Amino acid sequence: MTHMNKTKLYEATFERLTALKSYKLISVKKRKLRVTERGFNFLKHDNKWYYLGKILLTDKYRRTQHPDVFLACYGEFVTLPYESRASIKKFILSGSGDEDGDLSEEDFTTYREFITNVARRCGKADSIVERVCNPALGNTIVGTIAPMDLPVEELSQIIAEFDALEEFFLTSDPIKADLDVNSEGVKTLVIENMLELHLEDVIRRNFHQLFPDLEIVDKNQHYRTRDGTYIDIFCKHKQDDKYTVIELKRDKSPSSALIQLLDYMNQIMKEFNTDKVTGILVCKEMDRRTRSALCAIQSNMPKGSSISAIEFNLKMEYSCM
Repeated sequence: MTHMNKTKLYEATFERLTALKSYKLISVKKRKLRVTERGFNFLKHDNKWYYLGKILLTDKYRRTQHPDVFLACYGEFVTLPYESRASIKKFILSGSGDEDGDLSEEDFTTYREFITNVARRCGKADSIVERVCNPALGNTIVGTIAPMDLPVEELSQIIAEFDALEEFFLTSDPIKADLDVNSEGVKTLVIENMLELHLEDVIRRNFHQLFPDLEIVDKNQHYRTRDGTYIDIFCKHKQDDKYTVIELKRDKSPSSALIQLLDYMNQIMKEFNTDKVTGILVCKEMDRRTRSALCAIQSNMPKGSSISAIEFNLKMEYSCM
C-alpha cells in the first residue's frame, strides 16, 4: 500500500470513528473502543435508517431555539420531489447564498421557494427560517450523514412523531413543577406532564415558583459569554445582584456537566469582574463520584460564591428516543 493510500485510509477511518462517537454508538476509554448501549440497539434495530435518523434529528431538535421552524422545515422538505430536494442540498452544501459556482439558477430559485414556503408554514421571517433550516438539514461533523440524505419515508415518520410530541406538549394539562427536599437534603425537581425535551421551557415557565429569590436576565435566550459559549439560563439574585448560572443537562454525564458549569461560572467571574457567582446544576441523576466531587468543590468555593445541584424527576416521561 502506498503512502498516499495509507493516508487516505487513516483519514477515512478517523472520519468514520468520529461519526460513530458523535452518534454515541461507540465510546473511547483507555484507548479502547467500546460499543455503547445505543450502539447495540442500533445493531439490533430492524430499520437502521430510522434509528440513525432519530439520533440525528433528536440531537438537532434539542439544540434548536426555534422548534416550530425546525418542524416546518422538515414538514416542507419531505413533501418535495427528489429534484427539488437535490437542489436544496446543493445550495446548503455550497455554503453560499449566491447563484455563482456550481449552483444553477434553478437551484437558487428552488431553495428560495423552499424558504418562503417554510416561512408561511410557521409564520416566521425568511431570515430566521434560513438560519434554522440550513444547520437543521445539513451535517455538523465531517464524516457524519446529513439528515437531508436520509430516506424520505424515514424522515416523514420521525417528523410525524415530533409533531405528535409538540401537540402533546402544547395541549396537555398545565405543567406542574415543584422542588422537593428528601431526608438527605437533596433537592429534586418533580415535574408532571412534561417531555424531557422541554425541560428548559418548563423551568422558565415556572421560574418564579421554583426560584423565588432569582430573576432571569438573559431575555429568554441563551446568554453568550465572551468566550463564545452559551449558558442555558442566566440570572441574578434579587437582593444582592449576585449572578447565577443554571445549567440543564439531560444527556451529558453529571461529572462532565459539573466541570462545564464551573467553567461557565469562571467565565462570568472574569467577564463581570466579580468573585460572587452562584452555579446550579439541574441533571437527571448524580452518581456517587459526582456527589463526592460536588461536596469537595462546595467546601473550596470563594467567599460569596456557591454551587449546588438539583436532580429532576419526571412523573411522566415521553421522550423522543
